[in-house]
Amino acid sequence: MKILILGSEGFIGKHLVEYFLIRGIKVYGCDLFETASDRNYYYYKVSRLSPEWDEIFSGEVFDICINAAGSGNVPYSMQHPIHDFEANSLDAIRILDAIRKYTPACKYLHISSAAVYGNPQSLPVKESMQLHPLSPYGWHKYISELICREYHELYGIQVTMIRPFSVYGNGLRKQLIWDLCKKMQDQEVITLFGTGRESRDFIHINDLCFLIDRVLDKGEFKADIYNAGNGIQVYIETVAALVNQHFDSNKSIQFNGESRKGDPLNWEADISKVKKLGYQPSVSLENGIKEYVSYFKGLGLK
Repeated sequence: MKILILGSEGFIGKHLVEYFLIRGIKVYGCDLFETASDRNYYYYKVSRLSPEWDEIFSGEVFDICINAAGSGNVPYSMQHPIHDFEANSLDAIRILDAIRKYTPACKYLHISSAAVYGNPQSLPVKESMQLHPLSPYGWHKYISELICREYHELYGIQVTMIRPFSVYGNGLRKQLIWDLCKKMQDQEVITLFGTGRESRDFIHINDLCFLIDRVLDKGEFKADIYNAGNGIQVYIETVAALVNQHFDSNKSIQFNGESRKGDPLNWEADISKVKKLGYQPSVSLENGIKEYVSYFKGLGLK
């Protein structure tokens, strides 16, 4: 079997490369960098303005394509919506059209985002709930899902989609837990946005890789959609306390009461659909944060 991972040098992409290589699968990948950090997989460099999707898909027959590429920065999307659209919507149709033309039997797994939900009316969030994105990033992920449905319904491309909630783990150098570690290292008083009672559903990258494996193996690829989370609502103040604890510090943590535009208030995923495929979370948040703090300290940042 041949798997092509788009965005193979990104946080999720790198972990997927490693996950499938360990399982003896022939892995191909592509990204914007000149060379890959891991030379054990076949790597294509693509350009941002003119990605060579036709060249890649006409030159090799892939069994599976996983799209882990795109921009994943909500504040950046608020300031640069056109760039975010190009990365998260335009590239999706370019990729799917190359599959349509050259390898129509290739299965396509699209990594969308829980950002498509916005502020859900009730918890836990089911895949069937009405979507209310709060940011260009959320809207463009929603548009990419519609493109996936278009190519399945009109051209018969085998497509499935996952909506990850808050993915974390070693190698991630942005978002909440990274920011907390940086502030624990550099500041005596830690100030965070919000009230602390905002919540997220955190999924460790190892669990996400396993979830994707289950979807690839058991999913129908009929434009079906799966939540990717732990199925547990965790308050931000709880995460901050765990980082504080495992950082071996006793820093003062305060919340400024201000919300960031584009950020939802509360999330908890209903993961019953993906559980039916054999998925079960294995990494607790406490163990995941403990491991992440150790990873952060090992970087030796000043």
